[in-house]
Amino acid sequence: MNPMVSAFKFSPLLLATYVFAVVLGFPVQSGATAQDKPAQFIQGLADEAIAVLSNREGSLDEREKKFRAVLKDDFAMEKIGRFAAGKYWRRMSDTQKAEYQRLFEEWILKTYSMRFGGYAGEKVDVKRTIKAGQSDVFVRTNITGERGRKLKVDWRVRRIDDRYKIIDVVVEGVSMLVTQKAEFGAVLRQRGVDGLIGILRSQLDRMAAAKAS
Repeated sequence: MNPMVSAFKFSPLLLATYVFAVVLGFPVQSGATAQDKPAQFIQGLADEAIAVLSNREGSLDEREKKFRAVLKDDFAMEKIGRFAAGKYWRRMSDTQKAEYQRLFEEWILKTYSMRFGGYAGEKVDVKRTIKAGQSDVFVRTNITGERGRKLKVDWRVRRIDDRYKIIDVVVEGVSMLVTQKAEFGAVLRQRGVDGLIGILRSQLDRMAAAKAS
């Protein structure tokens, strides 16, 4: 297997997506105050997605469709995609930008949807919020597994167009954004923009084939 494709598959970004899918699979216990709106946003997001993930009667395609709306509304996907591309974003043509963003968002969606049904008794506790710069807030959560192991996950939230959106997920100190930028940067330096687009497309084709089999 190409090492770059392998790096995508096992990157901390995908660990973050797994954690996010787990978070969306069960109720959140909040220790934050009622006035803590970013924390309420994270809890509300979990509550909204629970309805999608807990409904076993609908098909995977139906759940994906509903989950796509949650992802689009509550993650700042355009900002995340642009950050991950780094300086190469400015070098892309308009056509390349559109195709890259489309593939990136679809890649994230398919990665989440592959984790549907992965709940194994974990619990989430929203602990507190931490100011990050002028406009962002970290919502700190602990995810406790059935054996008592705790995982610290921080959700970086920003108010964009009068609503809160997630712009980063930090799992045990590992930033989704920073890590993905480094990995995409390695591909972009060696293969260019079209090479990155090709890898994302190949990954999606592989996911589609696995789903059909």
